[in-house]
Amino acid sequence: MSLTWRPYGLPDVEAVTALANAARAADGTGRPLAEHHVAEQLEGPRFDPTTDTVSAWEGDTLVAAGSVWGPAEPVDGAALGVFDGDVHPDHRGRGIGTELLRRLQERAAALAAQRHPGLPVRLRTPGGTPGSGTARLLEQAGFSAAAWFVWMEVDTAAWTDPGTPSAAVPLDGETLRLARDAHNDAFRDHRSSSPVPEDVWQHWTSGATARHDLGRVVVEDGEVLAYALVSCYRPDVAHVDLVGTRRRARGRGLARAVLLGTLRAARDAGIDVVELEVDSTSPTGADRLYASLGFRPVRTISRHQRDVA
Repeated sequence: MSLTWRPYGLPDVEAVTALANAARAADGTGRPLAEHHVAEQLEGPRFDPTTDTVSAWEGDTLVAAGSVWGPAEPVDGAALGVFDGDVHPDHRGRGIGTELLRRLQERAAALAAQRHPGLPVRLRTPGGTPGSGTARLLEQAGFSAAAWFVWMEVDTAAWTDPGTPSAAVPLDGETLRLARDAHNDAFRDHRSSSPVPEDVWQHWTSGATARHDLGRVVVEDGEVLAYALVSCYRPDVAHVDLVGTRRRARGRGLARAVLLGTLRAARDAGIDVVELEVDSTSPTGADRLYASLGFRPVRTISRHQRDVA
């Protein structure tokens, strides 16, 4: 049977979520997603599902899907196009992944050039686990691994609380708003990062998966110095989406303080696992901090990229 290629939207969320979860289970790339998380992605700022999604159907069966987006600001002097996609494990080996990759690259490059005319275009996408079929497909298309991200987690039932005091406090509406400026300051010297606009921050922090009761901040003189923002894509797992410290406040143990507060809040809320991901080449030594708090590595995922002529 021939495939029908088309964009996907909110009516397809159930099928797209099931596809993504089947791929994650087969590839060992992460925990299952919930449908509301996929729906929120479709409603993000400056994201148009009619142009920025692609799916392949065999009759009524979804066999592949992917999406494209790009930051509002250039990254490392380049116009960045980001994409991600999956082919259902039952339909691999038929050349569908090659065609999906072609379509996603084409749209990602066009979107990046449209948003930042005149700048060199760089494409970026997750590459899966080391030696995966995804990585091989990307490398055949001219991509190479530019970074490796280590997923780490803590089993809260087995976690040993160090018992040290923490200056971190729970988030409220005002500190959540102020945390955006702290985040943009913390990551302005981080490679491959760009400032987060206010509308994107609002979308990120107002979704159904957000668990601000588990997040923590350190505030001094009305300014957020350090922050940890948390989401729960599953009821029993807390994912630390963002953690950082303002540049001028580094060296004071504030990232440790917010993470310690988050671990205690998650444990007390009955969360089974707290997880996060860290760039293995992080110059801040974040992986050592996480390990000292009890986080242990569980998987490594690559980020592949290529520059477009």
